[in-house]
Amino acid sequence: MTAGSPGPWFGFREVDTASSQVRDVFRMQRDPALEYPFAVGVSASRFALASWFTGTVQVVDRANRRTLHTLHGLKAPYDAIPMDDGSVVYTELGAGTVTRASGPDFAQRTVLASGLQGPLQLARDAAGQLYVSEAAGRVLRLVPGGAPATVASGLAMPEGLAFTPWGSLVVAETAARRLTEIDVASGNRRTVADDLPIGMAGSPGMPPPYVPTGVAVGEDGSIYYSADRDNGIYRIRPAR
Repeated sequence: MTAGSPGPWFGFREVDTASSQVRDVFRMQRDPALEYPFAVGVSASRFALASWFTGTVQVVDRANRRTLHTLHGLKAPYDAIPMDDGSVVYTELGAGTVTRASGPDFAQRTVLASGLQGPLQLARDAAGQLYVSEAAGRVLRLVPGGAPATVASGLAMPEGLAFTPWGSLVVAETAARRLTEIDVASGNRRTVADDLPIGMAGSPGMPPPYVPTGVAVGEDGSIYYSADRDNGIYRIRPAR
């Protein structure tokens, strides 16, 4: 999920969904290694923080909270996911690409997709396939060695996305202020919830997504999303 909403650069927090307790992981001015995070991706052993504001992706060890490496000089990275093989995959809004960085100091860069119209948030399905939301209104599945496949189009500024335990994809359509569930096989979709406190416009000169809306789904099917309009995190319980 995203690191926060208005003013997310002040810190990165984690939420215990069982107790609803919020704990600081990093905080600006207290932790000098923090690179103004706007989004977070998580694996079993690491998490990655992306910041379009500083053009960085920061990879952190979950066990000891030690920064393993920070990638600098990126073109507005909007999301990053640490992979099981030790690499990290990230989107660059300014370059229109999705890239995998691997090897010592993540120096080896492989472009997985290019020519995208505003790549924003990433998600993995149960088989490990990567999906990306595109500001122009699409969700794409990345195809190794080939062009991305369109999963859904005509969406209203899709940002955060996450898979449910039953295999569908939940997408935050921020321009419509709703969460939409998509069957990735058929393309069928339904509205999960609407009139949500998301989709705050960026300040003049800022990227259109500004603070991207994050989405996550728990093992019980509960949907969590971050809300930039009221600086909140919400849970929607499944009605299946």
